[in-house]
Amino acid sequence: MNSLFEYQTFQVKLDKSTRTLYLTFNVDAHYFNFELLFELESILAWCSSKVEISSIYISSLNSHFSKGHNKEALMNMKKEKLEKFSHKLRTINYALIHLPQTVIIDLGEGCKNIATEFSLACDIKIAHEKCEILFDHNKLGVIACSGGIAQLGHMIGHGRARSWILSGLPIKCKDLVNSGFIHSTYHNEQERNQLRLELLTSINQQAPVQRIQTKLGLLAPLKDQLDELRKKEQELAQVAMINEDWLEESDFMPAKNFQEAVKLSLIKNENRD
Repeated sequence: MNSLFEYQTFQVKLDKSTRTLYLTFNVDAHYFNFELLFELESILAWCSSKVEISSIYISSLNSHFSKGHNKEALMNMKKEKLEKFSHKLRTINYALIHLPQTVIIDLGEGCKNIATEFSLACDIKIAHEKCEILFDHNKLGVIACSGGIAQLGHMIGHGRARSWILSGLPIKCKDLVNSGFIHSTYHNEQERNQLRLELLTSINQQAPVQRIQTKLGLLAPLKDQLDELRKKEQELAQVAMINEDWLEESDFMPAKNFQEAVKLSLIKNENRD
């Protein structure tokens, strides 16, 4: 495979035999941070015009795909910075959905919060049979505002999505497969390589125009609704950031105090205007 570009957070290689672009997160890329988001934004912008590439395969050199938020970094992130971070992640997820390539993500043994949301934008998900994912945003004092609310229900059904997000509990591999969230699993590295080759070979054998049009066609019936839900996600995120709970270890604002906090925020915004 040919190496392309030099990024700090992931490796980029092109396999000409299957026309696959490999994005492999580095060993030290345990968490999503601004550097990773900026580099993802850059490579996805490049991919958007490379219709000759059939597929993108995203994985990690670690056993787990990603732990999502770095709790220590999150607790030192001011409101404006977190808003910028969340907006950039939403932009990246939106770009992934609309890429001309078929995007496969290998979740390995699992991922958490915003890394799980990132995976929602990928077309096909595979994972180790030990895989567990979490929507544990609320335990960190944030909400799933980068696709979790907008996309998950369309993928696995509204009822199941409610229980996954609101419980904050780990979702086991069996439930991930039964829900259709994960396409296939593997037991070891040999099975992983075989599964990957089968998928990438099959995708590359498809007529390019029809493959791209099929991806766009699958998105078309949901596009208006997803766009509306993304706007709602952003509104919910802005309201949920008023109390800045992510800055606290566990001393979250009581729900009964939240209404007053919202009123103070509205007054502050009016004075600013």
